[in-house]
Amino acid sequence: MHKELTGIEFFDASTGGVYAGRCWLLCGPSGVGKSAISLQFLAQGIRSGQRALLLSARPAADSAIWAAAYGPDMEHAVESGALTLLEYSHYVPGRDRETNMMLPTEGFLELQDIIESQAVRRMAIDTVVPWVAAAQPDLVSEHVFSFVRAFERLRCTTLLTLPRPVSSAAVRIKNAIDDVVPISITLSVDPTTSQKTWTTTKYLGATRTLLPMPYVLVPGRGAVEGTEDSRNAAPIVAAETGGAASSTGAPASAAAPSPGAFAPPARVRFSQVLLSPQNPSERPSPRGFRFGVTLGG
Repeated sequence: MHKELTGIEFFDASTGGVYAGRCWLLCGPSGVGKSAISLQFLAQGIRSGQRALLLSARPAADSAIWAAAYGPDMEHAVESGALTLLEYSHYVPGRDRETNMMLPTEGFLELQDIIESQAVRRMAIDTVVPWVAAAQPDLVSEHVFSFVRAFERLRCTTLLTLPRPVSSAAVRIKNAIDDVVPISITLSVDPTTSQKTWTTTKYLGATRTLLPMPYVLVPGRGAVEGTEDSRNAAPIVAAETGGAASSTGAPASAAAPSPGAFAPPARVRFSQVLLSPQNPSERPSPRGFRFGVTLGG
């Protein structure tokens, strides 16, 4: 089966990437970089000529600023529409354990329409909680199976992120997703050293054991193989092309993008879709295109 690179170099080097047109899961606590890795994954797709979509709990304007940090290609992708940024309009971070955060059927139909009309081939859903929560625990597995298969029928390579499970209901959801996706990743962090670890807990078809990998988050690059210096919290990143490692992870001649390179929000055009628990009749009238409004200068 055809694979696609994720942009996470240490993972791609050991696995060849993820399966094209399939979903894969990234699970971990707050602060381990799920959102940064989502953009890293989409940036790789943009570089390979794919149209991409990010559906996030983060406001779309904030996602546009984060995307601009990944360089001019990503900034141009947002401005041109090659990268569509959507937000959950009523999702509240921290409500991950509730069972009433479900989106209605119309929500999936809205998203499906956008994926098809925009010819999206790579997508990240950060977080997937509103789609997979189920009021009846005994229906979680069936609900998750239908959800994942529906997205895979769209032939869109999709990253699903999930907060670390902290309740029995959340554990059931994670286990149900693990059962149906071919690849599942668990991210963790050592509270005493701040060291982050990438563990591939499931890789369908793997012929060898994939060992846990220490990583750090580098601005404008995402997850990079490396360790934290426990004395001053400076990341020690493995060199990619020979020579000594540096605290930025980039060769001396190519420093990581500066946070000051972020594009001002007024310059960035993005789409905000109203994916929420509201009834369609209660939603504001859309402008720009069928299911959303186009904002920006």
